[in-house]
Amino acid sequence: MQTGYIETESGTAPTPILRAEGLRKTYRRNAITTEVLRGVDLTVPAGEFLSIVGASGSGKSTLMHLLGSLDSVDEGTIWLENRRIDGLPSRERDKLRNGTFGFIFQFYHLLPEFTALENVMSPELVASTIWQWPFRRGAAKRRAEELLERVGLSHRKHHRPCEMSGGEMQRTAIARAIMTRPRVLFADEPTGNLDEAAGSEIMSLLKDLNRTDGLTVLMVTHNMEMAASTDRVIRLSAGRVDHGRQTPHGGHLPRPLDPSTLEMAIRGVGHDRFPG
Repeated sequence: MQTGYIETESGTAPTPILRAEGLRKTYRRNAITTEVLRGVDLTVPAGEFLSIVGASGSGKSTLMHLLGSLDSVDEGTIWLENRRIDGLPSRERDKLRNGTFGFIFQFYHLLPEFTALENVMSPELVASTIWQWPFRRGAAKRRAEELLERVGLSHRKHHRPCEMSGGEMQRTAIARAIMTRPRVLFADEPTGNLDEAAGSEIMSLLKDLNRTDGLTVLMVTHNMEMAASTDRVIRLSAGRVDHGRQTPHGGHLPRPLDPSTLEMAIRGVGHDRFPG
């Protein structure tokens, strides 16, 4: 393998930003065993906007959580370019989630006691020691204010989540997700808790981040109209990629899917260093 390239049948090709091979994941609760992923292979080129769809329980969110190091694989490998990232030590996984990866979820997961500005600044706070933060705070505040202006919320920067609409909370969550300039943005049902108008605004923001900033976006969704507007759509079925149902370049899948009923709790993106 050459640096920055992978071997293919036709020679070499640029290394994808994310690559998964043979991913398996089983959850166990008491005597109940549920095999969620059964050998998933996936390649994601840098700069792609990829939608992952499938029926409830097909493993969409589980796949995203494994790729984003929010959960650990039982079997298989995950590569971030030429670096294998499954099985990394906890501190290295924290660094990935706080820097290289960004996350947005259906239910926002904003800190209720923080203002919009403080929520957006929080990834930089998490990444700083108590001694570093006083020197980093000014730059973090300026960037957070710029991001809130970009998502149309500069007038709401001092409002707490309870004072904002669902769409405003999700836009705040997007600004927070890109605070540390990630290379990959994971979006788990980002419009699932919003009305059509607010959902369209969120989708426009994600497309702008993808096209203007070159951000790679992986979106789990049950909204087939939104999925069809992305670069590629893959469908999970019974824990595997349904290769016969992949749709490249904004094609359309034949029927809508039911919303996923599985919402896994977000896990921390770093060490708990928030002020008491």
